[in-house]
Amino acid sequence: MKKPGFLWSSTPKQDVERQDQAPSGKLQGSVSSAAFVLDNLAIVIDGKLYLYSLTEGTWTPAQGVKSMVSTVSALQCCFSKDKACMDVSSCVLLYNLGSALEDQQVYMSSNGGNSFFNLPMAPKATEFIIGLFNMPTVSSIVAMLADNQRKFSFRHISENRSVQTDNHPMRDPLSSIHVIQPAGMRGHLIIWSPHMLLYSPNHGVVIVPVYIMGEENATLPPPKVTILQVATDDNGAMAVLTSDGVLYYGRAGLEATTVRFASVIDLSKDNLMLFSDYGDLMMIQAREDLLLRGVDFDHKVIIVQQELTRTTPPVQSCPVEQFHSTFAGELFYIDMGSTVHLSAVYIPSPLCKFFPLVTVTESKLLSLDEKCVEDGITTEGTKKYRLDIELKQLFFMEAADGTLKPSSSLRKGSLSTVAVDLMGRNVSCKDFNPLKAHILIGCPPGKHTRVLKDITTCTKGTFTQEQLQDNFSYVIPKAVYDPQHLFRPGSASSDLHISYSITDYFCPLLVYHDTPWIPSLELWNGNEFVEQVSADFVMFEVNGMYNYQYLQSVEDAKCVSQPQNWTSLLSQQQYEPNPNTAWTRNNYKSCKDSDGPPLTDPEAQYQVLNMGTRNRVLFPNYNGMYVFRVIVVDPSYSYCMLTTTFSVYVYGAFPPHPLPSCVALGIFLAIFVVLLLIGFFFSKRNYKK
Repeated sequence: MKKPGFLWSSTPKQDVERQDQAPSGKLQGSVSSAAFVLDNLAIVIDGKLYLYSLTEGTWTPAQGVKSMVSTVSALQCCFSKDKACMDVSSCVLLYNLGSALEDQQVYMSSNGGNSFFNLPMAPKATEFIIGLFNMPTVSSIVAMLADNQRKFSFRHISENRSVQTDNHPMRDPLSSIHVIQPAGMRGHLIIWSPHMLLYSPNHGVVIVPVYIMGEENATLPPPKVTILQVATDDNGAMAVLTSDGVLYYGRAGLEATTVRFASVIDLSKDNLMLFSDYGDLMMIQAREDLLLRGVDFDHKVIIVQQELTRTTPPVQSCPVEQFHSTFAGELFYIDMGSTVHLSAVYIPSPLCKFFPLVTVTESKLLSLDEKCVEDGITTEGTKKYRLDIELKQLFFMEAADGTLKPSSSLRKGSLSTVAVDLMGRNVSCKDFNPLKAHILIGCPPGKHTRVLKDITTCTKGTFTQEQLQDNFSYVIPKAVYDPQHLFRPGSASSDLHISYSITDYFCPLLVYHDTPWIPSLELWNGNEFVEQVSADFVMFEVNGMYNYQYLQSVEDAKCVSQPQNWTSLLSQQQYEPNPNTAWTRNNYKSCKDSDGPPLTDPEAQYQVLNMGTRNRVLFPNYNGMYVFRVIVVDPSYSYCMLTTTFSVYVYGAFPPHPLPSCVALGIFLAIFVVLLLIGFFFSKRNYKK
């Protein structure tokens, strides 16, 4: 598996084959940085970014980068193929290490590095770029910046705010500072240089030193020793190699503590440290094979558990018998108003001082409620505990002025990580990894809407058996539809012939003309009924018919601001109007919001429907078929784009008169007068006789 966020720096003057070069296809270039991005390898060569396809073996230069760059940064989301996860993997950051922030040499891509745009970052003073990181579990891009006083800080950049952390001194030149963003999306950061090793458990907000067990207040690196390498894995393990050949092993949680291994590493070999899938440490050495004209990799495995038995002071044996759950490594969805319940099993020995601690990365969007209760005893008589965790989405978050405002995740959702770790264990209990799950605050797969239909419609004689077995056609008069869906009378030049598919729409709903009507909208999750939809929704006729009205006016609906309507929203689309995208949960504004536009037309029809209000649809004196598309627009109901299409057959209308009403009335009166005259004539004739 690709290592998320893995950065590669190589020696200069490497031969790389590029598709956009001279016919030889070879170029001597300096590779300064590289990162995995989806199925590509993004490589900075001589200040320019290229994408190398790992599947097709082709090179593609990036577009939109207008200055020289040195470093590429990306975080790969490997636990799901969901759109939210793929969006994380498609985010690529590009910058020139050490450049002044005011030069605006910072670029961002949201399509996997194919094209970039400038990422605006207003400098607060003279600031220089050390690093740039995508941190989706706090919905931010985080920049590591240095000032003229040789101090660094982190700046969290999100849609509506920018937060700067405290300054920390740098002990080495800017070019020698490294930042590791460990896999797992728990918000951990490792900042290191030859004379400095720092750790942040929460996306750079709090930064602490890394301590050495058994030595009071001792931190890494020790005096007169420098750091050569740092390695991490997605379970919080870390290894540090120093210039005296000593290897330190530790675990990162709320703090980071290491222990010194007894083994001494041979520094004469150019080794690279890497954790295996089993949590052991591998020392890898690249060796050129001149015979095969390739590169071989020699490796030595350091068994961590064996080394922990030989440390000074000795590492405490693990006083925990069981620590497990069913949620570790899983992905859970939280929709609007829903909760996720998690549970973990914890069985400590009687004298154990460790306790499970729950952390969540996006605490401003998720509320956390945990409870640890006794859950029986084991066969050996040890108490068994169950940790119950409840996560719920927060609709509101506290603004800088202390007021509560709707959460920014209401429109697009967010990603968070919840983890349960053993507090106080330091480096013991190596085999008990943190219990970690990813929470996607967004639309669960399979959630959709349906319109309740009467299955007996097709048996009421409305349609023939031939029509029910195949598609049939009907005609929409040109006077009642608009090809552009802009509700313009007389915009159609001819009648519209429609082919109706029983397979797609099944049997239509039967609605009597001039009867107030609203579709019965249902929410489903897969094949399970959830509830009747109680949110605001809108609907339009997919073929452009507009000869229907709404029961309520803006004034009847008690609007305090001018509501949106189909005509205005479709007119705002610059290119071809599309009702499928013109009015959705992404741009809906309730007319009950006093911050909306002023009320200017209270007599206008109110086009928003809700099963809990009195607004309804009124069909005219017209017999015919309508095909409607419903869109739930309330952003606080669900993260899903809830839409469905259904058909309606309006019946009961008298056929239109072939003559104008005034002409028909004149003819009727003339016939009536003639009949009166005839009657009068015959009655007078009989009287004379």
